[in-house]
Amino acid sequence: MKVPILLPNIFNYPFTYQSDLNLKVGEYVIVPFGKTKMIGVVWNHFETKNQKNFHIKKVVKKLEVKPLNENTIKFLNWFSQYNLIPKGMSLKLHLLSNETVEEMSDKEFESYKLIKKTNDFKLSEEQEKSLNELKIKNKEFRVHVLQGTTGSGKTIVYFNSIKNKIDKGYQGLILLPEIGLTSEFEKKFIDFFGFTPAIWHSGITKKKKKIIWAGLNNGKIKVVIGARSALFLPFNKLGIIIVDEEHDQSYKQDEGVIYNARDMAISRASFENIPIDLVSAVPSIETY
Repeated sequence: MKVPILLPNIFNYPFTYQSDLNLKVGEYVIVPFGKTKMIGVVWNHFETKNQKNFHIKKVVKKLEVKPLNENTIKFLNWFSQYNLIPKGMSLKLHLLSNETVEEMSDKEFESYKLIKKTNDFKLSEEQEKSLNELKIKNKEFRVHVLQGTTGSGKTIVYFNSIKNKIDKGYQGLILLPEIGLTSEFEKKFIDFFGFTPAIWHSGITKKKKKIIWAGLNNGKIKVVIGARSALFLPFNKLGIIIVDEEHDQSYKQDEGVIYNARDMAISRASFENIPIDLVSAVPSIETY
């Protein structure tokens, strides 16, 4: 069987490999490439036309990783087209230094499941009203803007929105513009939810990144608080995206692969058919 496999490199098309395995779209595999071996993803539906018999290299191994879902593949295809980059480079953003992570023991995820004491947060009348607005059409794609002055309690409103999704078995993504904001924000999160969220940014260790990548892929980690790159993580069942301080210029990446994470978050929510909340005291001109 001939299989189209995309590699995390500067290519805008998948390469054809031969395989005796029963491979499906989205599965992670190891394939020979030149003198090395690379991890790739089964990208397209398979060709059924009879083609000339060229000598084709074989897939070395199928990895024991939950397949990438087709909505994410559609998003990465669109992302590469919109931002004028090869598809292989958008896949590179999704992989961990061109690697995936196979199954890990449950011990690694224990710190993210530990329920501590939660505090009761009573919502004001205005917060309650905003939360009810956010609940409208929250089973499909829609964009809501949550605007309020600094210190008005916007965070607690969208925490309640995330809690509703977690209770139904979904995962949540909270994007923050700066790494420096995460430690203070993490304390607020633990106070409300009673468990530790996964923190994702360039400053965390490679081992921690592997645990988070695997935990999201198998559904054992429920919420990620992260910088721009968290948008490309392999969520098993993403249910809501929050873009905090959506007006912030830090969401624009201006080196390497150039993109605006705030806009890309809206697109990812659209492909996943889930709600997204843009949160700000001073919304950007695009939001207006």
